[in-house]
Amino acid sequence: MPSPHPGGPRRTLMTGLVVVLTATPGLVACTGEEPRSEGPGPAASSRPGTGGEPRPARRVRTDVAVGEVVGALGPVKRRRVATGVGRAVDRWWDAAFVDATYPRRRYRSVFPGFTPGAAQAARRDLDRMTSHRLGERIDALTPVRRRVVVDILATQETARGVTARTTLDYQTSGEVERRVRVSARLFMLYREGWRIFGYDVLQGPKPTSGPRGGKARQRGRDRSRS
Repeated sequence: MPSPHPGGPRRTLMTGLVVVLTATPGLVACTGEEPRSEGPGPAASSRPGTGGEPRPARRVRTDVAVGEVVGALGPVKRRRVATGVGRAVDRWWDAAFVDATYPRRRYRSVFPGFTPGAAQAARRDLDRMTSHRLGERIDALTPVRRRVVVDILATQETARGVTARTTLDYQTSGEVERRVRVSARLFMLYREGWRIFGYDVLQGPKPTSGPRGGKARQRGRDRSRS
């Protein structure tokens, strides 16, 4: 598990996973897949001028994959853990970005599934953790890609903690038309469901890649040498 970076450009709120597991092993035991009622899929977005009622949004399914597994955990249990973690991440994304009427000014109850300490810290990071930076200047926010890769720490066929490596790409329209990427590492424990107790999040323009971009950069370097 990665260590926190206090004072760096990114803030990681992490209390030491090994210490937590040693002190309270029963607190984080994964008892199985979470109830379906806790895991809404990608929610509908809304447009202004419709009385605040949500309109059907383009549905983008969250791609959930099992990443690195340290310790003994069978394939069925791995998948159950990844599914539960994916639902927890979806709840955050839907509350903080997708399930809202834009222009948006209020950001209350946007950190479901966060522990109290993590939620308190996240409320001070609204520009990184939500659509707050653009919310008042856009008419709609449409998810384009949702990806979750779950790294698992396990002992005795029980998941003790996970790191979710997540990517949310979204497109905005209105005054600001932009493609944005939210990249995160979420540190999670099981407390009657997977809960986020630490995070490392970056949000910014979606990076471009490909042969054309590479050739353009190369031409720029060649011109600088001439």
